[in-house]
Amino acid sequence: MLAVLPVRTPTLPPATHTNCYRLGDTVIDPASPYLDEQERLAAWAGGVRRILLTHHHEDHVGGVAHLRARTGARVYAHRDARLPFPVDVTLDDLDTVDTGDGVLVALHTPGHADGHLAFLVDGTGDVLAGDLVAGVGTIVLVPPEGQLAAYLASLARVRPLATTLYPAHGPACPGALADQYIAHRHMRTGQFLAALRAGASTPEAIARAVYASIPGADLILAALQVRTHLAWMLAEGLARQENGTWTFS
Repeated sequence: MLAVLPVRTPTLPPATHTNCYRLGDTVIDPASPYLDEQERLAAWAGGVRRILLTHHHEDHVGGVAHLRARTGARVYAHRDARLPFPVDVTLDDLDTVDTGDGVLVALHTPGHADGHLAFLVDGTGDVLAGDLVAGVGTIVLVPPEGQLAAYLASLARVRPLATTLYPAHGPACPGALADQYIAHRHMRTGQFLAALRAGASTPEAIARAVYASIPGADLILAALQVRTHLAWMLAEGLARQENGTWTFS
């Protein structure tokens, strides 16, 4: 049976924890770099044989070395994940892992991070989504690894498979959330085009125009996300760039 242990991590607010999932003899994303949380996680994960990683970001891998040392578990990740420690087994799209309590099917879902994986519990509609969606906060696409086209394709791929999405941050969500995420990104396209038409010509200016009214918005991070979105708009023929200045097409 799928179990979850949220562990405290240095993640992006408003989230404060990353969900570590367990199915059979396998855990996904033992994330915390904090010793007290690592000890709590090791007690919870006793007897595990495998550690699966959705991607390489710090708030997903901070407890891997500690848990591997405590349990001898082997580490599995996608070949494109840029990890600061050795990987025992590389996973490709549609590879399977038998946990003894269900089979996990690896789904390559890039866009947020290089080598991002989601895991479908075979025969169910349960998808361990990593940072494809969030139950609290939002998913930020930061260049250079943030790629909006790939992210939209990943959401569209997972949507028909998922009855329930189990994100890395926050509570479980209905599979239909993937549709809402796609619609939200296209809504942002309209807002960014409106900002360009109103005279904003840089990611920073667009971020101020679109995000400044959102309580607690980090405009520096927002500008990075706008930059990722503009790269997609350029490829789609919706925007132009010349000498660092952006205009609408």
